Amino acid sequence: MAISTGTPRMALRPALTSPLLRLAWHGRNAWHWVARPLTMGVRGIILDDSGNGLGGGSASVLLIRHSYVGGWHFPGGGVGKGETLVEAMQREVREEVGLTVESGPQPFGVYARFRHGASDHVAVFVARGWSGTPRADGVEILEARFFPLDRLPDDTSPATRRRIAEFQGKAPLAERW
Repeated sequence: MAISTGTPRMALRPALTSPLLRLAWHGRNAWHWVARPLTMGVRGIILDDSGNGLGGGSASVLLIRHSYVGGWHFPGGGVGKGETLVEAMQREVREEVGLTVESGPQPFGVYARFRHGASDHVAVFVARGWSGTPRADGVEILEARFFPLDRLPDDTSPATRRRIAEFQGKAPLAERW
């Protein structure tokens, strides 16, 4: 059935899917309290060292904003069955922002995350070799942008800020996310 408000169908999509994604997120959290599975995730510190980013010569980092959780984060997600950590990180970056991570992402750290009943472990990789233009799908990912490492958005998640401080050598590597 068509909606005759004059609003394009695509404009309604985030309004309908964001609450469903939030519900799924909370459902996942409830499941973790009951089942207590051990999960593995990945994140990518995607850098633009070209000076073409907002940094005007300094390195910039790619951050994303989800529709179901607040703040800015690194792209990433879960590791699928039969996937290596690097393959999972490359897939997640491609799915979430449309970039192809190319020449050998470097391991940065592995972190434990015990929130919402989960027993997550997150492997973080640094990628400087990539191609494409970041884009948000408007459903799961609302925004994808490069920010100078020294000028992050105010609502950057605390864990993302900690990883960036560790990457810059301003803080020791932690074990917990």
